[in-house]
Parts: sequence; structure tokens; C-alpha cells
Amino acid sequence: MADGRFALITGGAQGIGFATARRFLELGFGGVMLLDRNILKLQESAAKLKTLGRVEVMEGDLLDISVPARAVAATVAAFGRLDVVVNAAGNTERCGLDDTTFESYERLFGVNVRAPLFMMQEAVKRMRPNRSGTIINVSSMLAHGGPPNLTTYSASKAALNTMTKSAANGVKREGIRIFAINLGWVHTDGEQALQTGFHKQPQNWAEDIGRRMPAGRLMVADDVAGLMAYLVSPSAQMMTGAVIDYEQMPAGVFDDHPALARE
Repeated sequence: MADGRFALITGGAQGIGFATARRFLELGFGGVMLLDRNILKLQESAAKLKTLGRVEVMEGDLLDISVPARAVAATVAAFGRLDVVVNAAGNTERCGLDDTTFESYERLFGVNVRAPLFMMQEAVKRMRPNRSGTIINVSSMLAHGGPPNLTTYSASKAALNTMTKSAANGVKREGIRIFAINLGWVHTDGEQALQTGFHKQPQNWAEDIGRRMPAGRLMVADDVAGLMAYLVSPSAQMMTGAVIDYEQMPAGVFDDHPALARE
């Protein structure tokens, strides 16, 4: 049954963004706008979803400061309103204290902090007249503190979390709720490519690591989509500003983490 809501999802061509779009359409959303850099992948993803409901796509690089405003305007032009924004796009570039450059810093903070900020700013303008709306920012457990090769990434996600809380506080009396999700290890197509390409892991790395996780497997995109569905539901109406740790390991407790385990 259609519920009349419409969503804009960044990073919507694959992974968590795509899984969330599918879940929203299954819930009865009137339509979703998928934003991503790869127009061919966007078109493929839209074709997979078309039997579930209306899907629009927009090609855009979030390092372009004009993209947030254009994406929100395109969503409203297509659907007439905007009810939900999911900032799922992210830059996971590896760089630490010794090898972060000005350029890598700008890319990481541009995508992970600046883009969500201006996306929220534009979305809130459209949500205020309806006195309703939900924004979800995809963050990371590494916002608590990351490994040496992800220092700058971790800092960008910590900034995103603080920004989420402050933004939620600013609009808490206007019917608009804002959240962040600190994701743990999620097995997506992008993560598979990163682990096997950049980190030279075997093709079955996820199964090997997953067997040693508390749940016996790694998290997948559909798990995250389930949490997204809850946060946009009436059941979550009484909360805002929450930064949710969505991981099988409590923050700071890594004594038996599979990455540290010895055979």
C-alpha cells in the first residue's frame, strides 16, 4: 500500500543505498530518487527496481558543491515533495597521519561532511512547510577512532556525527528528525572490490571473517536497510539526534575481534 512518501538517496546505485531504495519501495514509498556518480550503474539499478515503484536517477559527484541543491530540486520537481533523505554516499579513501595530503583531506571531508551538510540544509527547506521529514546520515564505527591508515576518514565521520546531533537539535520542534548510523563491517560489492583489490584478500575473505563474528556472518546491505526502515517509521517518531552503533562488537571492545584473532 502506497504511503505517499518520497525519498532521495545518495550513493543509490549500489550497496546500502540501493538496498535502502528497494526497502522503501517495498514499504510503499511513492518514489525514490537515486543519486550517484555512475549513470550506467544508476540506470541498471533503476531497471531492477522499476517493478516495485517509481524510480528516478540523477548523475552527480558530491565533490561538486552545486549537487546537493540540484538533487533536492530535482527530487521535488519529479515527485512534488521530499520526505526522506539518506546520505549513503561516502569516501573511504585510505590515508593516515603521515600520508594525508591536502587533496585527500578535501576529498574525504568534501564527500563525508560538506555534502551531507548542504544536503540537509536544502532538504530541511523543503520539509519545513510539511512539518515532517527524516534524514539519515551513514557514518561509521570508526568515528570512535580508527586504524592508522584511516585517520582522516575517521575524523570525517566523527565530524558527521557531531553535525547530525547539532542539526537534529536545530529542527527538533519542526517535525524533522535526523539520525546517523555508525556502521560496522558491511559486505557489499564495493567492500568486496576494496578487500580483494586494494587489500589483496582472497575472494572468500568475507566468509572466513564472517564465521568468526558473533552472528556467524558479516553484516550485509539488507541488514542496514532494515534499520533505515525502522527510522523512517512511526515507531521511531519519539527519537531524533541518535547516533546508532550498528555493529556486532560494542564500541571500544575489540579483544576478540576477528581482525585481531589468532588461529
